[in-house]
Amino acid sequence: MIDHELLPGVEGETSAELSLLGGLLSHPYIELHRFSDEGPPDGTPHQSHEVLGDFFPGWVVLGERAEELDYLPLEWSDSQGSSVTRGGLIGNGPDVAEADTESTAYHDLEASDAAARRRADAIAVQAAGEAKADIFITRRPYLHALTWDLARGVTIGDPEHALPLISLYLRAQHEFITLRSLDGGFTATLNRGLFYWVGARELLPAGWRWFAACVQHGADDDSIIYLGQSVFQRVQRALQARDAALVALNQPHDNDTADEAIGNLDLVLLGLMAAADVTARVAHRALHLTGSERAAGWQRAQWVKRVAEVSPELAEIVAPDSSGGLVLKILSTLRNSIHGAALDALAVGGPGGRRTDTLVGLPHGEAEQVVGAMDALGGREAFGVRELLPERIHADPGQLLDALLARMLELLNELMRLTPVERLEGVSLAPEDELPPASGGFEDWSRSSIRRQLGLNLGP
Repeated sequence: MIDHELLPGVEGETSAELSLLGGLLSHPYIELHRFSDEGPPDGTPHQSHEVLGDFFPGWVVLGERAEELDYLPLEWSDSQGSSVTRGGLIGNGPDVAEADTESTAYHDLEASDAAARRRADAIAVQAAGEAKADIFITRRPYLHALTWDLARGVTIGDPEHALPLISLYLRAQHEFITLRSLDGGFTATLNRGLFYWVGARELLPAGWRWFAACVQHGADDDSIIYLGQSVFQRVQRALQARDAALVALNQPHDNDTADEAIGNLDLVLLGLMAAADVTARVAHRALHLTGSERAAGWQRAQWVKRVAEVSPELAEIVAPDSSGGLVLKILSTLRNSIHGAALDALAVGGPGGRRTDTLVGLPHGEAEQVVGAMDALGGREAFGVRELLPERIHADPGQLLDALLARMLELLNELMRLTPVERLEGVSLAPEDELPPASGGFEDWSRSSIRRQLGLNLGP
């Protein structure tokens, strides 16, 4: 369900996110209902039935509470108008919301107006729950500040956060869309591999210049071309594994979904560490360091010391107390679990013994170091850290994965940007070497669409 005014063309200018979201919501795999506190605006298409009367396809509509009724009636119809369902809201949720003066939402309004808005918001999300909506797309501040469950089973998200979730669902159905019209009359798609390949290249913009130099240097020895290309392949596969993990975590939790999530987290860790090692090997060649490039690694102090003698700026990025060094500390520690005890899953139960969550345990003996690095990077909360058991530290695998992936992509991009690949023999870079092609899925609108759908919190 979505607040009607958020749909493109309803109110004011439409952002790129809303246009993309609106197109995805028109996909036949998604059942969309609109909602407005005041009901459908004048002129909204409706249908009439000899028994049911007028109803509005694709809408959830509130009725008026009659004196003799102890519930608030509502009805909803599918977008084709082929079915109409009637129900009602019961309970005192709206009353509790109205009296919730401790909420900071609507603090700029008069007390009575703020109470009315909280009540309306509570009714809206409960209507979404009654209509069996999985997600309610809204900007209502009270609902985003909730600390209690108003409508069990309904995810509340603003358009910017809903877009990656809707796209993830469609990708899980093998739909890789880059553009779709609001009426569904036009759709642009890519195949699975190209979608993630474009995503990997878009998230590593410094890679265009970096890899162009690898290609030019590889005219006589193409080993560096294969080496450089593997960075993007590793990131592409990490994005695919991330999707698989998130799909598992967005299903009812059981041992199978836990295994799928943790297993794909392992793949992401391995892929990111491999990508980092490849950029180190390319730097080894670009800096003309002596000795075997197998010794190259941004987490290897002796090799970085040699880098610092030639390129202090590059070495500074991965200094132990730098953000890059801290990210590498987290990644390498988690990745190195491949050599010892595997990352384990913890089942978290809720009321009635129902499994509600899956957490991943941080490595025994090194968890405090990992958490210390997380604290220095903005706080352990951003990585989903939770302490539920004595002497054990766990994390939400989805939050951990996304926080680490976003930070590692930023680090990889910075390493590529500062590596002096122009020092490689045979390299003569031109301005166009720093730009993506304008076709083949790499058009500006296509890359922007994929970036938004992936939803990683990276800079522009």
